[in-house]
Amino acid sequence: MRRSYKIYAFVVLLIIAVLAVFDSINSSNVAEDVRNEKDKLVSEVTRLKKENENRSNLFNELREEKEVLEENLSHIEEEVDSLRAAIEYKEFTAAINTIESYKASQSFQEATKFMAIKDGQGYFTTDEAGNCPCGFGFNGKVFEWIPNAVLELKEFRIEKDKVYLTYNTVEDIKNNYQFVMIKAIGRYDSVKKWRIEDIKLETKEK
Repeated sequence: MRRSYKIYAFVVLLIIAVLAVFDSINSSNVAEDVRNEKDKLVSEVTRLKKENENRSNLFNELREEKEVLEENLSHIEEEVDSLRAAIEYKEFTAAINTIESYKASQSFQEATKFMAIKDGQGYFTTDEAGNCPCGFGFNGKVFEWIPNAVLELKEFRIEKDKVYLTYNTVEDIKNNYQFVMIKAIGRYDSVKKWRIEDIKLETKEK
């Protein structure tokens, strides 16, 4: 009987030992799984961190490239504005030269060279010989040509394809003249250049 108890006790101890061994093995396996999972997570975190750094570097590079492009664009715009200003100045001086030549005209026939040929425009003289008073017609408005009446440039502005030049006139004329300039053909030639489209009267400042 006592021997049976010993055998039973031994079997129980053996089972406990086996269970302990299995538990130890399971614990080791779990620990290994945990370590593997931890390593995977560390590896993933490292990968994500590296990827984030790469994206951050890429973002910084793109931002720097954007700043360079914006700077280059600014320089290009400045150059375009400079070229545009140079072209506008050249055209502006050409329009002024037309008026300077018109001012120097000593005959009505000479003055007509500086007029644009357009519908609604014409000229008139008091007789067939071309003696003055004489002048121009601008869309039904009559402008009398008077030699040596135009003085110095008073003001100007540029609007799209037209240049507006306002000149002072001699004392005995009540109004200043505003010349509306466009590029057009003339009475004696078909070359497009700055010519007078209209002459408006502006009240003199007192």
